[in-house]
Amino acid sequence: MYMAEKLDAGDILTQAEVTIEEEDNVGTLHDKLSKIGSDLLAETLPKLINEELQAIKQDDAKASFAPNIKRSEEKIDWSKSGEDIYNHVRGLNPWPVAYTTLDGSIMKIWQVKKIEDGKQALPGTVIDVQNDGFIVSTGNETAILVTELQPSGKKKCQRKITCAEPDRSLKQA
Repeated sequence: MYMAEKLDAGDILTQAEVTIEEEDNVGTLHDKLSKIGSDLLAETLPKLINEELQAIKQDDAKASFAPNIKRSEEKIDWSKSGEDIYNHVRGLNPWPVAYTTLDGSIMKIWQVKKIEDGKQALPGTVIDVQNDGFIVSTGNETAILVTELQPSGKKKCQRKITCAEPDRSLKQA
């Protein structure tokens, strides 16, 4: 795009679509966009130099603004749906990382999976421990399987997580 006084508001020279897959997170999207962006730049520059491009004015009515993420927005709200929590975690991985608390200690939650569980428990309750993680109830029937976490002051752990026990409740800080 052409440069403009407002951020990301210049006329568009070329563009490409990127599919966001169910397993994507901020890190994988960054890598996809880097690759597509470099390819698009290599394709666009010769056309720009040869004056073969027709710039397209952006529609300000469709523009959105993404403010910086606040620490409070990184907290997992276990009363939300499993789908919302799943997207929250992947939207903060690998930075700044979603978190919750257990017994007053912060735990970063790096990876989760959605589980159609059907067990009813208070949101944030660990309802089962499995070899690949522990299952936490949410605000709907889709539970969350936490597969990679980082207890406060420790390294990330995954597979055979022993950091949680059934019927313990994860709290929001």
